Amino acid sequence: MIKFFRKIRQNLLSEGKTGKYFKYAIGEIILVVIGILIALQINNKNQQRIAYNEEKILLKILKDDFSSRLNELEFLNIGRQNAVGAIEQLMSLANNPSEYYNDNIMDSLLAISTTTYRFNEKFATMDMLFNSGKINSLSNDSLKYFLSNWPSNVEEMLEEQRLIVTNFYELEKTISKYVSLRDIYQKFSWSNYDIPNIEPSAIKKDYKGLLDDITYKNQIASKRFLLIINITDANLLIDEAKKIIELLGDEVNE
Repeated sequence: MIKFFRKIRQNLLSEGKTGKYFKYAIGEIILVVIGILIALQINNKNQQRIAYNEEKILLKILKDDFSSRLNELEFLNIGRQNAVGAIEQLMSLANNPSEYYNDNIMDSLLAISTTTYRFNEKFATMDMLFNSGKINSLSNDSLKYFLSNWPSNVEEMLEEQRLIVTNFYELEKTISKYVSLRDIYQKFSWSNYDIPNIEPSAIKKDYKGLLDDITYKNQIASKRFLLIINITDANLLIDEAKKIIELLGDEVNE
């Protein structure tokens, strides 16, 4: 093609048609510029299409991840509510002492009440979204807003979660003075972590002494308080997760 245009220019020069030569040269330059602009436009469209497809893939992964997070939050809140119920039963037993306590019931209540029900802090897809700056390229402003607020709202819930973990270790120390931790752990069956049965401990159990212990009473009162706040914060996250999943679904299916 280049040789063809060059031959035309040479013919015009050899025939002395200088005016036509310059007009042709200008026309040729315009054609080249137009070709470049068209190529750039095609390239830009290709880049936009690639970016669009990448965003769709990312949003689909995010939607799946948030669905998993939603299930985790709802599941954990059921456990937390059960723990609150177990603590309230233990408080009632402390207020109404008995001469006899059923080992099976007491160990089960203690197991449920001491569990921490921890939410997984790691969220690789969200980390990638923020670290890569892709959060800024999302076209949906509402989605961008909710995603931007998610980390700080999770942190609100994690504040109580960390205090609950600290409370767990304090509870262990107090409970171990009166009853067998081994037997309590034997009752631990939350989240399918079924502990294989072993022979019960020979440690003499003093449930009455535990329930009379003022330190223990204060620790379970603190645990109940933290769990209730944790449940409230988790419910807010559950509502947010549902909204984010809805927005992601709209974007993915667009």
